[in-house]
Amino acid sequence: MLRQFANWIGKALAEVYIEKMKHEIQQEIESYKMKLKKSEFLFQKEFEATSQFISLRRRLLPRYWPDMDWEDACEEFARKLPVVETELQQYIATHGAALRQQPLDHLSILIDDAAEWKYRISEDDVPLEAAKAANEILDKLKEVEDELLGAVWSQSST
Repeated sequence: MLRQFANWIGKALAEVYIEKMKHEIQQEIESYKMKLKKSEFLFQKEFEATSQFISLRRRLLPRYWPDMDWEDACEEFARKLPVVETELQQYIATHGAALRQQPLDHLSILIDDAAEWKYRISEDDVPLEAAKAANEILDKLKEVEDELLGAVWSQSST
């Protein structure tokens, strides 16, 4: 009889322990599901922001004509610096929350650069320094695109 009572107590305690463990595991599973949903949401937003940036950069690139050299293209781009500044500001306003800090910092610097150089350019005259600055801005826009793509690709391969 004592043995049956001990077995019954042991079985009851084991069932309580098992139920407690099941509950804890279920809570962990729900927590992981929530984290996964958040991660998927953030990845989607980061993917959309990257796609939009690629599109924006392509729109901003200078258009080549048959006899145009790179210096002419940089001058054309320099004339568009007010548009570049505005477009980048709008991009950050729309997608800034989905961007990582490094690309966001680089975009802020590019906005400042475009704002500074746009005042040194007239309709007829693009100083050599402004064309060089436009070339650097184009290079930095490509670097930002590469950073954004790298962040998306690193998430999709894990």
